[in-house]
Amino acid sequence: MANFNQQYGTNHKINEFDLYYQDVQQRIKDQKYTNADHPHKNKIDIVIVVDMLLTGFDSKFLNTLYVDKNLKYHGLIQAFSRTNRVLNDSKPWGNILDFRGQETEVNAAIELFSGAAKNCAKEIWLVDSAPVAVEKYQKAVEKLDTFMQGKGLDCSPSEVANLKGDIAKAEFINHFKTVQKLKTKIEQYTKLSDEQQQGIEQALSIDNLRGFKSAYLEIAKDLKRKQDKDGEGIE
Repeated sequence: MANFNQQYGTNHKINEFDLYYQDVQQRIKDQKYTNADHPHKNKIDIVIVVDMLLTGFDSKFLNTLYVDKNLKYHGLIQAFSRTNRVLNDSKPWGNILDFRGQETEVNAAIELFSGAAKNCAKEIWLVDSAPVAVEKYQKAVEKLDTFMQGKGLDCSPSEVANLKGDIAKAEFINHFKTVQKLKTKIEQYTKLSDEQQQGIEQALSIDNLRGFKSAYLEIAKDLKRKQDKDGEGIE
């Protein structure tokens, strides 16, 4: 506590522990502010805990839990859940790095708390493995390519403007939305192999991804503007 007071210019005391505890929680939650609005030196990036903060504490900005403690059932689910608050499109879930090899305990916990759906517990609770996620992304890009080719166009951002009609543009929106969603999920994986990284890049380069995103945003804005006009829908 003395180190904390020195670091943050506070004056917490043991006999006022609750105030100290609240301060720690608030500094974690202060990650929601930009460094320009709230200096980074006043925030907390990482905390080492035994039991505190593993239940009841929520912050959308917590994205990784490093586990070096044996957990079971309710305690395991509660601890893992500290990271699962969705922030935005850049954080669809959190990451768990387990140093105790607790796969058996994880499977037992998710089955116990899945109720009638315990036969498909893993599908409900756990995200796809990296190879499966990469394969889904590659297939989504292939579908986008097939769609563009079906319209007589190359699968490149510059060709999106040549799509004829609002229905075709809406179809492009749906295809690219799937690609973008899967790409965001892939970015959450911390240990992609070189081969997987190469496969992702070969499916759709960073430049083309950005180009398609710009076209996507422009078309989405245009279609929204048309739909907002009375009596005018997608042609």
